Amino acid sequence: MSPSIDPKKGAKERLLGLNRAVHAKLDQPVVLESGTGDERQLTRLLEIAKAMNRIHDQDQLLAYVSERLRELFDAQNSFVILFDSEGEPVIQASHVRDVDCGSMPVSRTLLEYVRGSREPLIIDDAASHSELRSHSSIEQLKIASAMCAPLIVDDEVIGILQFDQRGDPHPFPSSDLRLLSLFADQVATVLNNQCLLSRVQDALAETKLTQSRLVESERLSALGEMAGGIAHNFNNTLFVALGLCDVLLAKDIQKDVRDAVDRIRTCSLDAANMVRRLRTFSNGPLSDSGELTILPSTVVSDLPILTRHKWKDEAVERGVRIEMRVEAGTTPPVRARAADLREILTNLIFNAVDSMQSDGKITISTGTEGERVFIRIADEGVGMDETLLRKIFEPFFTTKGAKGSGFGLSTCWSIARSLGGEITVDSVEGEGSTFTLWMRSSHEAPRSKRPSAKLSTVPGHIFIVDDDPAVLRTMVELTRLLGYQVSSFGSGAEVLDALELNEPDLLFSDVGMPEMSGNDLARRAFALRPELPVVLLTGWCEDLALDPEIHEFVATVLTKPVTLDLLKETISQVLRARTS
Repeated sequence: MSPSIDPKKGAKERLLGLNRAVHAKLDQPVVLESGTGDERQLTRLLEIAKAMNRIHDQDQLLAYVSERLRELFDAQNSFVILFDSEGEPVIQASHVRDVDCGSMPVSRTLLEYVRGSREPLIIDDAASHSELRSHSSIEQLKIASAMCAPLIVDDEVIGILQFDQRGDPHPFPSSDLRLLSLFADQVATVLNNQCLLSRVQDALAETKLTQSRLVESERLSALGEMAGGIAHNFNNTLFVALGLCDVLLAKDIQKDVRDAVDRIRTCSLDAANMVRRLRTFSNGPLSDSGELTILPSTVVSDLPILTRHKWKDEAVERGVRIEMRVEAGTTPPVRARAADLREILTNLIFNAVDSMQSDGKITISTGTEGERVFIRIADEGVGMDETLLRKIFEPFFTTKGAKGSGFGLSTCWSIARSLGGEITVDSVEGEGSTFTLWMRSSHEAPRSKRPSAKLSTVPGHIFIVDDDPAVLRTMVELTRLLGYQVSSFGSGAEVLDALELNEPDLLFSDVGMPEMSGNDLARRAFALRPELPVVLLTGWCEDLALDPEIHEFVATVLTKPVTLDLLKETISQVLRARTS
C-alpha cells in the first residue's frame, strides 16, 4: 500500500513525498534466487535490450518498446512519449486496450512531475488519493495504477515511458519500478545511439554530396570550356548567315524570295539566341540588348511554317496526321524577345506533337484576360496524370526515355519567368493537354523586326580587321551597305602598319585573332592614334573577351552575330561621340 497523502499539500509535493517513500523501499538490497520471477524479468530485459540494438528505425524501435512495456509489466496500456522542440509531449507509440483515452491519453500531471524530478514514479492505487485525482487529469482518464520513468540523454529528459491500469487498481511491486528504470536507461541509450548514427550518416551523406558537387563542378567547368568554344565558332557562322540575310533584305528582291530570306534570318536569330543560352555554361551573362516590344500574333503566325518538319513531316513518318490551327486574337504588345517566345512555343509544340499517338489537331491561340496576354497551345494527345503534372517542369525529368534530355520544359519555365511571365498547364489523361504562356501587356508600340538599312548621316572611314575571311567579308559588305568607306585587314599587324599612314574614324577588330589579339591591338592602336575609337567584335561573351585593363582603349564591345540595325546604331553613336 502506498503512503498516505496529506490533503494540505500541493499535488507535486504529495507526489514527491510518495515517490521518496517508494524509493526508500527500492534502496533496500534485493537478492534474486535462481528461477524467480525477478531473475526471469531481468533475463527478458537483457534479451529486449539486445533486440533494441538491432533496430535502426526509430519508429519501429518505439513501437517495439511500447509492446515490450505492456508485455514485461503485464500492463493494460503502455505509452512511449517524446518531447518536441517546444517541450510539448508527443506520443510516439502506444498500446491501449478497451479504453477511450481521447486526444491526450496520458496525464500531464504525471509527465511534468517525472520530467521535473528526473526520477521514476509509481502509483499503486490512485483511487485512495481523492484530492490527487481531482487536482489532475488522473480522474478524467480513470488511471488507477501507473508507473513512469524518464528517458535521459546527455542530462536532458527527452521523453517518458508510462504504463498503467485504468478502472480497477493493479498495484505494482517495487521490483517493477527498478526494472522499469533499467528498461528506460536501455531505451535512452539506444535512442542516443540512433541519434549519433543518424548524425554520422548525415555527415557521410553531406560528404558524398560535397564530393559529387565537386565532380559535377569539374565536369561543368570542362563542359563550359567546350560550350564556350562551340558558341564562339557558331556565332561566327551565324554572323555570316545573318549578315547576308540583312544584305539581301536591304535590296529590291521579289516578295517570295524576301519571305524566304526573312524566315532564314528569323531562324538565324533563334539559333543565336540558343547559342546565347549555351554561353551560360562558360559563365557568360545574358544580355538584354535584344529585348523588344512585340505583338504575340506576329510570332504565332510564323510557328506553323517554322515547325512544319515536326508536326507534319515527322508525324506522317510514324503514321499520324496532325492539323495545325492558329487562332490569333487581338492583343496588346508584350515586352519580350521574339526569339525567346519562339523558343518557348516551339518547345511546347514539339512536346504536343510527341504526345499525339493518333490523328488530331494542335491549336495555337492568343488573347487577353485582364491585364495579362496569353498564348495557348492545346493538343489532343495522351494527356497527363497528376503525378506527371507535378514533375513536368523539373530539370532532367522526361517521359521520352533516351530521346529526351529533360531540359525542354524547364528551360521554357525559366525563360518565361525571366520575362516576367509564367506557364500553366491543364491536362486530362487520355484527352490531351493545354499549355498557356502568360505575359504582362506593354503600352509601348512594337518595333519592326526587319532591318532598315539607310545611308549613314555621319560619314566616316572605317577599318575592319578579322582573321576569318568569311566574317571579314560579311562585315565589310554590311558596313559599305550603310554608306561608309571601308578598309579591311586580316591581322592586327596589317592594321598597325596602315595606321602609320592613315587616320580612320573608327576601328572594328575581332578579339580572338592569332599573334595579336583584339585586346592587344586596341592597346597598341591607342598608342598610335589616341583619338581613334575601337569597337571589339567577339563570338565569346563580353566578360571573357574583354581584358579589364583596356576599358579605356575600347569604345564598346559587340557580341556576334550582329544585325545590320545594331551595327548602324553603334557606328552612328561612336562617330557622333567622337565629333561632339
